[in-house]
Formats: sequence, structure tokens, C-alpha cells
Amino acid sequence: MQTMKIDFIVNPNSGKGKHRITQSDIQNWLGDQYNLTVHYTTHQYHAKQLVKDAIATNPDIIVACGGDGTINEVASAMIGHSIPLGIIPCGSGNGLATNLGLPKDPQKAIEIIKRFKIQLIDAGQVGEEYFFSNLGFGIDAEVIKRYEQKQKRTISGYVDASLKSVLHYKAKKFNVKVDGEVFDKAFYYLFCSNSNMAGYGISFTPTASLSDGILDLLMVEDLSMLEQVYFSMLVLTKQIERLEKATYKQVKAFSLCTQETEITYQLDGEFKTIQASTLHVNVVEGALKVIV
Repeated sequence: MQTMKIDFIVNPNSGKGKHRITQSDIQNWLGDQYNLTVHYTTHQYHAKQLVKDAIATNPDIIVACGGDGTINEVASAMIGHSIPLGIIPCGSGNGLATNLGLPKDPQKAIEIIKRFKIQLIDAGQVGEEYFFSNLGFGIDAEVIKRYEQKQKRTISGYVDASLKSVLHYKAKKFNVKVDGEVFDKAFYYLFCSNSNMAGYGISFTPTASLSDGILDLLMVEDLSMLEQVYFSMLVLTKQIERLEKATYKQVKAFSLCTQETEITYQLDGEFKTIQASTLHVNVVEGALKVIV
């Protein structure tokens, strides 16, 4: 039997470094029949370069060990290649891994990788970047911005960031063009999802699928404080369609414009800023092989 070569891209700081997964741990869980190489990230965007270096050695599998941000970096660098992605979720939100049904226990995640069952999933694309879970231009981007400023990346930190965002956030004006329609309004929430899970078990798009060739777009107009509370309740009970100010569409692509000179957003749980007034978003069907 030919030895299978596996490269691991490990973010030692994911989940505030609590996972402490070592090369010897991985080798013990895998067994001696695997040729193992482990790469550790040392800074943001390092994972992308590590993946490029790994691809040059032609591995059978590349495994991302980290949170949604690390998984996004690794997966983005793998688009256009036929190598399948394995995932060991070690972050705080773990939205994509949850949608894929992957366990947080690293030894159990390794067992899934060893079974080598592959699924093709879509990716969303905005500009030159990819997202696999979700993309947000509304209050969720403000939440992520505040959350990243916190020392503790925990559910309590996320709740605190959410509450402060609700108190201070002002809806942003966007011109959104989708399927021949134009929505020119101030949006409290403007959220595009490839996955039915946003992290921490929260879902804004419960009917979204990773493999249906479409993106789910949720547009929520400016809300009063009382309406914001109602919106939060509907999110928790997965009944957003009951909100009159919510428009839900399944799309292949859309574009948005603003009168501002920069656009802020969150992409797979990472806060981003781009110097632009127009962005185009589209789905890339079957973009990535993932072990599930």
C-alpha cells in the first residue's frame, strides 16, 4: 500500500492557543502508514504561503487546523487545485466545520480525514477574495470589528461585542443590484452566505447549502431598537422570514455600490476594509474538495 502524504497547516493561536496540538499527537492519531509534515503559522496570511509551499510537494491531502480565518486562508489558496482539504476545527466560532458536521475533538476529526470521504463545495467570491461560510456588510461587520479588539475570543466576548454594536451601529446606505432588481436603501443587515451556519451555532440563513451552486442573500432594512430585539429573536428561532423589513434571495451573483470611498465588511469572521465604492459578489461552483 502506497504511503499517503498529508501536510498540516496549524495555527497555534486559534482558540487562544488552547488546542495545543503537536506533531507527535497528530502522528499518533494518524498511525505510521502516513507521511506527515506539519507547518505552523506565525502571522496573518502566513497560511496561504504555507499552502503554496505544500502544494509544490504534491501532497495527497492538506489539513487546516484552526478557526474560520485559518480555514479560509488555507482553502482560498487551494482553489484551482485538485488536492482535498481536511479540517480540524480549533477556533471559537467554527461555522464552516459545524455546517460540515465535523467534530471539535481533534482525534475524532483525524479519524474522519483517514476515511477520506470527499464532498465538493462552492465558494463565494468578492473581488479577489473567497469566502466559504459568509460575507457581511451590515451590523455583523461591526460586531466582528469589536470582537477582534477583545482579548478573549469566547461566546461571552461575542455577545458583548454584539450588544455594544446594537447600541452604536447606524444602518449603511447601499445600492444593491441582483437579478435585474435594484435595492437602494439603508441596510441594518446585509449578509451573503454559502453556509447555513455563521458560528457559535447561530444561523441567519438556515436553508443555505454549501453545494447547491447558489448564495443566500439576506437584506434587512434599517430597524428601530424594538425591531432589532425582534430580529434577534427571529434569528434564534430561525424565523427571519417573518420580519417584514427582511428580503431573502438565492442568487448566483450581485453587486453593491456606496457613495463612500471605502467599504468595510466581514469575510468568514475576519474584519476587512477595501478602498472601493463598488463590489461584485458571485458563486464559484464546486470550487473545493473537502473531506467530510
